[in-house]
Amino acid sequence: MYNKLGFKSYVTPRLLGDIKLDYHTYLLEPTTEIDLTSSFFSRHVSFYVDGKPHFLNGNSESQQTDKIDVELGLLYQKVTRHNKKFQLDVTTFVPLDALMESNVITYQNTTSKTQRLKVIVATPLYGRSADNLRDHRHVTSLLNRVEVLENCVVLNPTLSFDERGHKKNELNYGVYASSPQLSVEGYYPSLEDYVKNGSLQFPKGLDSLVQTGDYVEGKEALGGISFKTIEVKSQEVITLYFNLGINHSKEQLISTFNKYSQSKTIAIAFEEVKTYFTKEVSKLQFHMKNLEYSEKLNYIPIQPILRRFQGNSYLPHHDYGKGGRGWRDLWQDLISMIMYNDSECRSLLLNNFAGVRIDGSNATIIGDKAGEFLADRNNIVRVWSDHAAWPLLTTKMYIDETGDLSFLLETQTYFDDQFTHYTKKTKTKKSTNHQLKIQNDTIYGTVLEHLILQNVVAINNVGSNGFVRLEDADWNDGLDMASKKGETIAFTHFYINNLLVLAELIQKLETPKIELFESLTKLILNKNYSLDIFFDDVHDFTDNKVSIDKEILASELTKKATLVLKQINKYAFMREGGLQSYIDNDGNFLDSSSTLSLTGQTMALLNQTLSKTQAKKVSNVTKKHLFDRMIGGYRLNSNYQDVKMNMGRAYGFAYGTKENGAVFSHMSLMYAYGLYQYNFVKQGREAYQTLVNQAFKDKSVVCLGIPEYFNNEGIGKYLYLTGSATWLLKLLRTEVFGIELSFGTLRLNPKLSKDDFIDSIAVIKTYVHNKPLQVTYHNPKKLEYGDYRIASIQMNGKEVINEFQSIEGDLEVYLDEIV
Repeated sequence: MYNKLGFKSYVTPRLLGDIKLDYHTYLLEPTTEIDLTSSFFSRHVSFYVDGKPHFLNGNSESQQTDKIDVELGLLYQKVTRHNKKFQLDVTTFVPLDALMESNVITYQNTTSKTQRLKVIVATPLYGRSADNLRDHRHVTSLLNRVEVLENCVVLNPTLSFDERGHKKNELNYGVYASSPQLSVEGYYPSLEDYVKNGSLQFPKGLDSLVQTGDYVEGKEALGGISFKTIEVKSQEVITLYFNLGINHSKEQLISTFNKYSQSKTIAIAFEEVKTYFTKEVSKLQFHMKNLEYSEKLNYIPIQPILRRFQGNSYLPHHDYGKGGRGWRDLWQDLISMIMYNDSECRSLLLNNFAGVRIDGSNATIIGDKAGEFLADRNNIVRVWSDHAAWPLLTTKMYIDETGDLSFLLETQTYFDDQFTHYTKKTKTKKSTNHQLKIQNDTIYGTVLEHLILQNVVAINNVGSNGFVRLEDADWNDGLDMASKKGETIAFTHFYINNLLVLAELIQKLETPKIELFESLTKLILNKNYSLDIFFDDVHDFTDNKVSIDKEILASELTKKATLVLKQINKYAFMREGGLQSYIDNDGNFLDSSSTLSLTGQTMALLNQTLSKTQAKKVSNVTKKHLFDRMIGGYRLNSNYQDVKMNMGRAYGFAYGTKENGAVFSHMSLMYAYGLYQYNFVKQGREAYQTLVNQAFKDKSVVCLGIPEYFNNEGIGKYLYLTGSATWLLKLLRTEVFGIELSFGTLRLNPKLSKDDFIDSIAVIKTYVHNKPLQVTYHNPKKLEYGDYRIASIQMNGKEVINEFQSIEGDLEVYLDEIV
């Protein structure tokens, strides 16, 4: 759950999960996957029924046989527990306009007898940086100042104490509880005093109640609020409003809590949340296969949105980094934003280019503000060999969707820090504000210059076999031990295609000349000008701009792509027809006749560097080696039976987990996309449908959406990864439903299979040219792909041709047999 104010939260059916604003501002203790089975340090509320304890999270022994119903929505959760004594409901959501999480709890006596009920809210308040979990946990508790207010416990530490130094704390963390039927008996602001050598489940300090106005210092804080015991008649319902929030102003925090303790206010806020997020996902919806499938599929558009706001560090499996997203995530997230026709796309896209260094490398971590970049995570500076590949993919998609070719000529700054020579060397002088300057003048280059720079440097940065150097890893961060001799054949395919795309874009521009800085021009035109010389020349940047004839530039890029493709055709194919993906740190090809990596096959198909005959062989070999229907489809690689210290840590993972042979959704879906591009629709459909069907099975333990990967048991791990969700949506929209745009012109090219239709109809709701568009395909003869053609298209009751520069209504598309 989240809102655009920056409030981030996640919750499980057992009410576990943390709440924060950022890495250094956690209201509840930061949690990881293992905490979701063992932790009580979360939304803890006790219900003493006739003297016997029961818990909101269901952790009492007597509740293990409860019947549990979970309703998941956009973006809320409702959990209902039933047993012989009571029904307990809790609805959890984050209001759109408050730094607060709301939990509306109802308790109903479902017996025929009157019950005695006592309720105690006992939720520990963490109130500091995630760093302090193991670094000065006790010392930072000494900073705590806990105040007891009416219906509320507020924690306001004196200082923040972490790696950033000592800063005066301005934040207030609070727990609030009130009820129309219950009255407060007292408060427990100290975790130590409440537990008193017992536990949160069975506290021994129930006699340590304090009253409004009391104050506790130097102890772990507890949002403890005790209500007086009451009698609850048969079928009577008791309501409890349980809120958790953060605010710079204590008065604002209390005001917010009070506002959201009114039934009418909460009901309105709850509807606003559902309406807002329903509108968000409505930008891309599908009606296909069957109604249940469509309903689950139509939740997936929320996943890329969640990733943008939750980043890499704020969900249970994502217990790494310190918040934010990485370079690759920026461009992947924008793909979905472009499909949703988000009005911020152009500015965000332009801002992103400010992360490119003048040597072709880039910042790896994105700050909280648009266009804010950092060099590294945890003081580790690395170069990923794939980073330069993604910006062009996203930019080309933006231009195709909008026709905005002029975007290439917009100017942007260059990122500057102490690192040069692809981060292999450092310099003593660097510009202020991380912007490259000559003396005091900020250096600008066009978007096109940034794109050419990254791709030309990358494809010239090759190992002894002529393929792009792996550096510290490519998209697979686990390939991090082959930086000396390692090469990524997989992403060499990507850069080949990128050069061809750049050549096409350059030729489309109306200007006859293209301006580039001088050293980059030499790297493109001068065969004797090496990458090492280029790095030396841009170390202390003083270049002027020079103009190149666009036809010469496009020709040189095409020649380079053709030359490298010959290298792939000569050395990268194996006997069966599959492709090598990597060269290890000993300079040897990774795969043999018995092993295969999906990445090389995916990137070849995705970037269409193969002939159709080659692609057919690749698809056959890939299915033979890597397809496993029982766990979701295509595994990422074969089992190498070796830790492979000459490749990376991924091979130390158990086979079938994460980047070592799991069904990795991101790569599997890009592979399916590549199959569709070659019109291998049957194989492509099998690839993505197997994965999606696995996600929709109960045994996968995926609530909604698709996970990062499936392990050997077919269980989904790492929920809400943008890369995989984005590529599924792009696959469905572009390839399956055929929403193909090129330089702003739409042409429908559906690749729907017979079984994709519901009662001979398949529908996509999307945005094209900044307008909502519904395209309905009619297949009355139930024809299979390959047997049908578009017979007619109607817009507003009139037949139109299949080429649209503008659209003024929804489209009805009628399919018929190929004549």
